[in-house]
Amino acid sequence: MVKAAYKLKMPWLYRKICLVHHKKLTVGASIRESYRFLATHMDDFFRLASGPLFLWVVIKLTEQILLHEKDITFNSIYLLNLVTASFAIAWYRQYLLGAQHATYGQLLKSGFNGRAFSIRRFGRTLMRILMISLALLVPTLVLSISLMVYYQGQGVFVSEELIQQLAVKSTMVVMIIFSPILVRLSLFTAGLALGRTSLNFSDIWKSTRGYTITLWWVALRAFLPLALYTYVLTLLLHKTSDKLDIHYIATTLLIEGLAGALTFVMLAIVVAANAEAFRILIGVRDGDAPHRKDAGPRRDNAVKISADEKHLTGQQAE
Repeated sequence: MVKAAYKLKMPWLYRKICLVHHKKLTVGASIRESYRFLATHMDDFFRLASGPLFLWVVIKLTEQILLHEKDITFNSIYLLNLVTASFAIAWYRQYLLGAQHATYGQLLKSGFNGRAFSIRRFGRTLMRILMISLALLVPTLVLSISLMVYYQGQGVFVSEELIQQLAVKSTMVVMIIFSPILVRLSLFTAGLALGRTSLNFSDIWKSTRGYTITLWWVALRAFLPLALYTYVLTLLLHKTSDKLDIHYIATTLLIEGLAGALTFVMLAIVVAANAEAFRILIGVRDGDAPHRKDAGPRRDNAVKISADEKHLTGQQAE
């Protein structure tokens, strides 16, 4: 269709069909844009973050109640990952599509692209996740086993607690080592939020070539300041509550409420910076990123515009 539009000498249609690419990606501009977007869309942030924040506090409170009242250890990290991931996808759509396309109800009802559920697409998504997980799991296991062998050789008793510590440390080391690759592939999440079913990892890899260090610095500058602030604040609050002997329920509500709120603020900044990188490097369609002045027609007019263009194309072809 793009070639047909070009052959018919209709550059206006050619520009509509093609994705819109923008200026060169820079670290400072992406970070400033992400903070600016959050500051000017606080009402949408509260709308999208209030539900996940409530779930965050409930999950952490349940974890503490089970531990203190029933002596049951419950690892909430997986549930929290689902909660934060849902907010991240919604905030991607808020940045790239606008508020009317960034609701949890819409995602549950019609998915990312409004199409019916497909076993094939679902299976393909699971395979991508599995491939990335295996790519990270193998070096993590090798590093963990090597450390266990080393400690045993030094005469250290390898307990279950030590194995868990080694697993956490190994995961962190592997994530840091592979982070330049992961930040490039992370743009796929923005494509997923947009409903770009034709976009694959090879497209992302080609489009981000030469921007590995830039993307890495964008992610680091978006993540690190608030992450360190959250860590220090929660650590101080934990020590203060221990000294004052405050009940664990009140402590959990206070600390996890603040930690959860700061986590979602940090996530909003990281996601917006990543979405801005996607807009510049991968390209967006007319009407995407509607908060920008150069966005073009709104997406709610996209169907009408496409129909008008199709009608005009048919007339000129005749």
